[in-house]
Amino acid sequence: MTTKKVEIKVDIDCQKCKHAIMEAVTELEGVNLVSLDQEKSVLTVVGTMDPVCVVDQLKRIKQKPVVISVGPPKKPDPKPDPCKPCLPYYYNPAHPCDMVSVNTYESGGGCTIV
Repeated sequence: MTTKKVEIKVDIDCQKCKHAIMEAVTELEGVNLVSLDQEKSVLTVVGTMDPVCVVDQLKRIKQKPVVISVGPPKKPDPKPDPCKPCLPYYYNPAHPCDMVSVNTYESGGGCTIV
């Protein structure tokens, strides 16, 4: 079965209602995540459960559920790839050393990077 996200409008009048809603929905088989936005009165259920079963369960506890949406859950944001180490400016396998030799212009030389 595929995972789906169901958003349902519910009546939340008190803590007792909130507790009853959470308890009723969490006992359903296939429920992975339940969240309840008390300000918006929206119940969000994620899992492989049947949305009709969620609605029926809410009706059993005297709720009047209104389905807002049913669809796939939002995929998590992809994590950015960690930075790859920078390659050296110049690499010669025949001379695997990093050496910088600097001569000043006063002595007539320039700068040599090996």
